Amino acid sequence: MAETRRPIRLLRTAVIFAVILVSISSSSLLVVASGATAVACAFWRVFLASAMLGGTMVLRQRRTGLQLDQRRLTWSLVSGGLLAVHFLLWMESLFLIPIAVSTTVVVTYPLFTLLIDHFLFREGIGRRQIFGLAAGFIGVLLFLHPQILPAADLHGLLLAFGGALGATGYFSIGRLVRRTTDVLQYTVVTYASAAAFLLAYALFRGEDLWTYAPQTYAFFVMLAVLPMIGGHTLINYLLRYVKTSVATAIALGEPVGASLLAYLLLQQQVDGPQGVVMAVVLSSIAVTITQETTKDPHASP
Repeated sequence: MAETRRPIRLLRTAVIFAVILVSISSSSLLVVASGATAVACAFWRVFLASAMLGGTMVLRQRRTGLQLDQRRLTWSLVSGGLLAVHFLLWMESLFLIPIAVSTTVVVTYPLFTLLIDHFLFREGIGRRQIFGLAAGFIGVLLFLHPQILPAADLHGLLLAFGGALGATGYFSIGRLVRRTTDVLQYTVVTYASAAAFLLAYALFRGEDLWTYAPQTYAFFVMLAVLPMIGGHTLINYLLRYVKTSVATAIALGEPVGASLLAYLLLQQQVDGPQGVVMAVVLSSIAVTITQETTKDPHASP
């Protein structure tokens, strides 16, 4: 029976990964096109997502109380802080360096989560996983070659890399909490705490989060629905069933999706060398996710 269910599980997971890839690929374009600051985009993205998911949780579960003990609540709050750092640094880098460069640097976090899976959770690393993630990381590095992309500002690169480290902690904690926590319970607390951290940062910096045109708020809503709920929330859902490194490996395709959207919507050209590197990254994702492992062989995403 388990063997019969395996193809269905893999197909369902592949569909989820496809939705995640499309959703997160829209993030950088929405931020740049919104006309708002990085902190405003980050705040409204997590605030609106937490409100939407919170309403869904109340309607679906018919309760308003959080079912988190002190330990899980604390970890969820820490995760929210790291999520705020991830968004703030990465979105700021989008205004300093090209979208393709920023996204390729920030999505190096699957490499770090692979190491955390191994050393913190004491989980083995399959050969195909090693090959797939290594090939993807090499592809990301190739994007930074001057013959593939123009030289970028060092400050922007450091911000994007800091965003990658923030995402590493955020997703790794998510794996820990999601083992015993419903995805809505976890994401509502984490997103809401991220919004609180970003609001405090904005107040400290004296940044205005409110006086934007209606079309800008439309971008904020799209940021909450597409890359936040359709991207991050689905990744957090998968964290209960697969390793952190596997669930986040799809992010290696974000530079590809973002570049394609930039070509279609902003007329940014993708030349031959860039296309070759994109193929390397996409192939690495396919290799990595085919060796996904579940905690329970009978469980399914």
